[in-house]
Amino acid sequence: MCYARCMREERKSTPKAAARWLAACLAGCGGGGGDEAAPSKPQGPTIEYRCSIQVAKKSTGEFTGKGNGEDPARADEAAWTDVCAKLPEAERPTCRDETKWSVSKSSMSAGGGGPTTHSTTLTLVAIAPLFEGEASSATSSDEACKAALADACTKAGSPGDCLSAGFEKKGEARSKKTQMSKN
Repeated sequence: MCYARCMREERKSTPKAAARWLAACLAGCGGGGGDEAAPSKPQGPTIEYRCSIQVAKKSTGEFTGKGNGEDPARADEAAWTDVCAKLPEAERPTCRDETKWSVSKSSMSAGGGGPTTHSTTLTLVAIAPLFEGEASSATSSDEACKAALADACTKAGSPGDCLSAGFEKKGEARSKKTQMSKN
């Protein structure tokens, strides 16, 4: 009787699911002389939520400098002098440090029949190091992200809620892993 029920139910499934169902069903039949064995209590899937968050200090803004000259090199140098003078005093020594500043440059030349004038505009944006935190939770992705943020803030040297202490979120990745339990 149990075997017949297993075979009947097996035909209602997809081929892959049918093999798993048939094995589980027949194992549940046991050797009890045709009587149906008590079905094993199925265990639900386990779910793991993972989150990864990156934080960095908020940008101190952009600094733009302009320069003109009789040749491109002089225009460039005038633009560097102008933009470096606009940085906060403590940052001026690092003005041309490419590991601290991202530099955008635009140049233009004009000569309406007379001598050619060259213009350069430089824009500096501070490069802030990224701090990444990771966490997982069996409860929810929000719970995992809350723990990941706390991890990133601790790594940034600002434990707690670093977003209210001058940091900003630069990236977030969430994932969910479901694993079926084996009986």
